[in-house]
Order: sequence, then structure tokens, then C-alpha cells
Amino acid sequence: MTQLYDKLKEAPQTGVSRAALNFDERAEVRAIQVTGTAGLTQANNPGKFTDVFYLEGDEQAAAETFAEVNSALLAQVDFNARNVLQTSLSRELYDLLLDAAGDRDITKYPTVVVETRADGTRWVINRNRYESQVDRRYTTNETGSARVPPTTSPRAIYEQQGQTIAESDLMSTAIEGDIRQVLDYFRVAPAFDCDPVTTDDQQLGVQKRTE
Repeated sequence: MTQLYDKLKEAPQTGVSRAALNFDERAEVRAIQVTGTAGLTQANNPGKFTDVFYLEGDEQAAAETFAEVNSALLAQVDFNARNVLQTSLSRELYDLLLDAAGDRDITKYPTVVVETRADGTRWVINRNRYESQVDRRYTTNETGSARVPPTTSPRAIYEQQGQTIAESDLMSTAIEGDIRQVLDYFRVAPAFDCDPVTTDDQQLGVQKRTE
């Protein structure tokens, strides 16, 4: 076992030369390397990122190390737009990096994903869309995504509504985009004590449980 492999077992590393590892060790080593995708214009690219090497299974720690050593460059990336990280990394690594960079807190539920930004903005996104259309997550012009501005919150909106909350009830709130995603969030998140219902006029909704 090489000394470099021992270091990688302790924590992800920068400045790694794979040649310093033996054949079996190299098979276990992975890297976060931001190179973009061949054939795609590399817009939203602030500069050269430092590579981080890690052992398979240590992705979370690798993302945290990458965020730490590349903090200055990450601060210049517009994560709401297509960016070089998005075109370089797997979806799983990209999301771990977003979380590690502190740009947002990500909570995944069976059917929706909620992203809370540092400024208090929340995006509530259909999980299938979130995972399969990474470059189209953040829009209020298509179905599948909703934005709750920092002036309010899903909890505040929920508490302001009556016993039954239907799609039409949310039309006059500050929610932008597909309000059905917020209803689905109410339905699946344990923080909201309610059940899914269909109203008399065939709207989707939720009904708060009574004690």
C-alpha cells in the first residue's frame, strides 16, 4: 500500500499524481475535475478549478474539500444558469457540491425537491425534473418548478390558508410558477400535517388534519 493511498483513505487530496499509486489503488481513485464537455461552449466559467481526488464512496467529503479549496471561484459561478460545473460533473456530484458550497440547502422528498437559498428564496421542483433536467430546474415559465420569494415561506403560506388548500387558493399568493409543486410539498413533507384531496370542483388540494 502506497503512502498516497493511505492519505486518500484519511481524506480527499489535491495535487495527486496517479502514477504514485499502484494498479489496484488507481482503480479505486476518483476525481472531481472541472473540464466542461467537449463540443459545448464553456460559458459561466470563472477560471481553472483545483482538482480533488478521493476514494470511491467518499463523494461527500470530496465535495466539501472541493468547495473549500475552490471557494473563490465558486463564488463567481451563477448556479441559476448553465455552468461549467454542471457540464463537467455527474448530477450526484453536482448536487453534493451545491450543498457543500453553501449556496443552498437541498432537501429531497419522494416527489419534490426543495432548495433553500442563502437569501431565503425557496425553489420547489418536481423531483423527476430536478434530476433529469438539471439545466432547466430554475424557471417559472414551465410546469414542474415553483419559486417562493424570501418575503414569505411555504410555512407562512400554509398557515395563512383555510382548512382546505386548493390550487386556486394559491393563485393569489407570492408563489411564482407551478403552484402544484408547493401543494405536493405540503402533501409529502412531514412538517405539514395534511392529506391530499380533490375538491368538489375537481381541483387538486390538501386538507389540514384536525386534532
